[in-house]
Amino acid sequence: MSVDLGHKIAIVTIRNASQVGRRMAIAEIESEVLRRAHGIWLRKRGTRRFPPRGDISARDLASFLRNVTLYRIFGGGKNFEYRIMGDAAVVAWGRSFHGMGRSELNDLQPGMGDVIARVCRWVARERDPLVMRGVLRKEFSDTRRQESIFLPLGEDDDTVDHILCVGIYVPVSIDELALSDDETDRK
Repeated sequence: MSVDLGHKIAIVTIRNASQVGRRMAIAEIESEVLRRAHGIWLRKRGTRRFPPRGDISARDLASFLRNVTLYRIFGGGKNFEYRIMGDAAVVAWGRSFHGMGRSELNDLQPGMGDVIARVCRWVARERDPLVMRGVLRKEFSDTRRQESIFLPLGEDDDTVDHILCVGIYVPVSIDELALSDDETDRK
């Protein structure tokens, strides 16, 4: 069965958020791109809890800039705005969300903005990186495994004003997905 959303937006709601991204420990990161991003973030933060936005440049992220999404955070993490969205994310989601926030995403796909806001709120509250892995599905013929790290940024150790997300999105077939689900069920 194929789901047509008209906008080719991924099916992301509060009900299926755990399928799209389950929280993982940093030690469980599989992607070399995410490990490199985390390493840069650690170096840039130094002795601080997290680095300021201005300390991380496009040059620092050049080898994986297409995997970067940058969110501006406000309202204590209750709302966000997409400031940068790299090509890998645009392809995976089927469009750019540049300039959009919670309400605009909810207009495109009810509940989607709420899910992203939950992630941003968690990172802003905990002031720690968040790693997520799951399945992003727009329709059965367009399914991707995704792994992302959300890295807090801010001018002081108390306030997160941006979140740097680095994500990878690998297309998988329904057969591959069913096989991996079967393996998970046996564990």
